Amino acid sequence: MPQASRPSSRRPLGLRAEGRGPRVAVFVFVFALTAQATTIGIDQLALWAGGTIGLGSGVSIDAPIASGGNISTGSNVNLTYVYTESNVWLGNNTVVSGDVFANGQVQTGSNVVIGGSSSSFADFTLPQLDFLQQSAFGTDNIYGPKNSTTTLTAGEYADWSFDKNTTLNLSAGEYSLKNFWLGKDGVVNIDTSAGDVTLNLVGQFSTSSDVSFITSGSGSLYINIFGSSAWLGRGTSLAAAMTVYGGDFGAGRSAQLTGSFFATGNIWLDRDSQLGFVSYQEIPEPSSLVIFAVSGLCFLVRKNRAARC
Repeated sequence: MPQASRPSSRRPLGLRAEGRGPRVAVFVFVFALTAQATTIGIDQLALWAGGTIGLGSGVSIDAPIASGGNISTGSNVNLTYVYTESNVWLGNNTVVSGDVFANGQVQTGSNVVIGGSSSSFADFTLPQLDFLQQSAFGTDNIYGPKNSTTTLTAGEYADWSFDKNTTLNLSAGEYSLKNFWLGKDGVVNIDTSAGDVTLNLVGQFSTSSDVSFITSGSGSLYINIFGSSAWLGRGTSLAAAMTVYGGDFGAGRSAQLTGSFFATGNIWLDRDSQLGFVSYQEIPEPSSLVIFAVSGLCFLVRKNRAARC
């Protein structure tokens, strides 16, 4: 795994961890896979789940995934690195180019290829996500009828609901709302030429099938869901840093995802979905790091516990 490099300094707007100023959730891994340790931070994780991760057949993810619960895949899945505090099941013909570490068992179907190390009972510790809080939203409901176009500016709203074949235009800034729904074949144009776009929701974020989120400009899209869940319909395309606090994240079959997707609950990607990793996070101050180490020969456990070889 390559040495981690410092990513661009981008962060969600207006979010606060309890007792702190605005910041992103952070954690760092240290893997002693060779004589010289390799460091990987949150900026290199494609999926992070406090619960389970389930991947349908034909799913492809080009960066590490980590979970507190079981990780299971269908057949013909392509992954890089897999880490879990529970068990791993890799379906037939799955390829993992790097390592697989589990606190439970690593089990596989037929013709599975693991290019790196495979370790059961690895004493892996999943770093915890800072739990950010968001409660504000407005009173204006926004509805877009079929075949309509809606343009919104940053601010506080209630529910957003858009029928099929609708277009939504968003520009730079922070949007606080309750629920988001976009119907079949909908398009969201995200103009980040003047800065990032951040969506903060205290309710559900969901789409129907074949929805497209199209980002232009040099900024990024951040989506933060608090106390609820997120679901992307079949064939949806989305490039974002999405974090679901207190709920699950799922995507229907053939979803085309870019970025990083975290959920304190469970994550499910249906068959033939693709996730191309892009980092949107930033490296934290040393005081905020949670560090652990694993090695093929010796597992280094957390402080106040002895190393086991």
